[in-house]
Amino acid sequence: MFAEIAEKKDDYKKFHEQFGKRLKLGVHEDSTNRTKVAEFMRYHTSKSGDKMISVKEYVDRMKEGHNDINHSTGESIAA
Repeated sequence: MFAEIAEKKDDYKKFHEQFGKRLKLGVHEDSTNRTKVAEFMRYHTSKSGDKMISVKEYVDRMKEGHNDINHSTGESIAA
């Protein structure tokens, strides 16, 4: 079900707005399903503008030799 929603960017954006915080919590608390849940996480990046992207999308566009991903967390981008 999640995979079907994730394929439709507009539908997934609405889904993520409603359940994104719960997905983040699931990644930390559900060790059995951590990898599966993480696939549905979306993040803002320094190059994505207002668009949120998956880790897979981020990794796919990484330049050769770029081996690490750094991230910050907060209540909002402005924070």
